[in-house]
Amino acid sequence: MGVLAVIAAALTAVAACSPPPPRPFVGDFGTGNFDQWAICQNVSVGSAPCASYHGPSYSMQVESDVVREGRRFAARFELRQGDSPAGLCCGDRAEVSGEEKTRAGEGEDRWYQWSTRFEDGFPADKGWSVLSQWHADQDGPPPLAIGAGPTNVGVNRWGVVVSTWRGPDDPGPTYTPWSAPIVPDEWTDIRLHVKWSAKDSVGFVELWIDGTPQTFTAAPCAGRTRCAVRTLMPDGGGVYFKQGYYRDPKISRPGIVYHDGFSAATTAGALAPL
Repeated sequence: MGVLAVIAAALTAVAACSPPPPRPFVGDFGTGNFDQWAICQNVSVGSAPCASYHGPSYSMQVESDVVREGRRFAARFELRQGDSPAGLCCGDRAEVSGEEKTRAGEGEDRWYQWSTRFEDGFPADKGWSVLSQWHADQDGPPPLAIGAGPTNVGVNRWGVVVSTWRGPDDPGPTYTPWSAPIVPDEWTDIRLHVKWSAKDSVGFVELWIDGTPQTFTAAPCAGRTRCAVRTLMPDGGGVYFKQGYYRDPKISRPGIVYHDGFSAATTAGALAPL
């Protein structure tokens, strides 16, 4: 009994020292501004705390005219050629970043949910566009993103883009295991379940569109509802979430995309309802 008591005490001590799971993060623009988010990045401010950005400017604004049904506010992101914020690489950009509140690392389980809408005329016929991304601590294409355009997805298509890495500055294959045609002026509800890992045997992505589980249609996981793939950069640290509109500087036509209702949590049940 003495040995068991010692073991129980040791386990209790370890549990007491373990960090609590992160609280759900809500970045649904329900405050009527960008204050839920840590950093705002666009051509007018460069990169600055969102609490100090109360525009609006054409590039980023929280508005109430175009919103998902049942919601009060949404964020509108617009890019014009040349909208490259000072000091930031490597294209035109209007994004919000969750930073530490959206961080995930090796072995962690996360759920994400939000709605996206492309305005009619969204330019996805050339180059690349990123609409939501999980950025690594190291530089380079994000390990996981929602993208559009022919460079990584397809002409006038959007989808899930997985950029695998062998290590910092050592990129591996880029995959687009799921994509769909861009349908303008319609809201699409997106939910992802991600196991974050630098190991193909551990990491995975699951996807729901408008509440329906999706079957992946291309490498590395065609025909499956769980895409087993590395989701972190080995030796590259963790990831944090960014949302908005980031694109190839060679795209000349203006483009507009809306996002609404984002939340992130460790379980599906803890996500904020859309």
